[in-house]
Amino acid sequence: MKSLFAVALMIASATVFMACNDDDDEPMLRTETFNYAFNTGQVGEGTAYSGDHPSNFSASITLSEQANGTTNVTVTLNNTLQGRMYMVHAHDGADPATTPNGTPYNETPNQEVLVAMINGNGATASQTSLSSFSFDQLTETYAGFFVVHDPTQDLSTTDLTTYLTVGAFAR
Repeated sequence: MKSLFAVALMIASATVFMACNDDDDEPMLRTETFNYAFNTGQVGEGTAYSGDHPSNFSASITLSEQANGTTNVTVTLNNTLQGRMYMVHAHDGADPATTPNGTPYNETPNQEVLVAMINGNGATASQTSLSSFSFDQLTETYAGFFVVHDPTQDLSTTDLTTYLTVGAFAR
């Protein structure tokens, strides 16, 4: 009888413990990573990178949903150059007929999505920024481009041959 009581007590305790740790009321926060290869002209003819940066460079974006509706955007750059500052940002997609230089994106980066400077360290370097856009906005409806500029060339928002990586943002 004593052992039956002990088993019943253990079951009751486990039930109370599980009820106290019920996470069903908390939202499941999502995280997703998007990888970007070196710019070999994937976005169109005449857009392949032209410069001296090693071609083993790559980048990724990890989006981490926040409980308040914002999103952490972590950019990771692989095979960076030591001491070089990489300009990284998102450009909103646009009709080329409406942009000053006929680009299919607004030439001014969207700082509400991503604008960052990452210092290369000769290996992997990363930085996290907070976007006011929600996870769903960034992964489902935002129509923009992710760009990493070559730190060894003058900054250009119109010459895609100076972009180390370029591609659809979070796709």
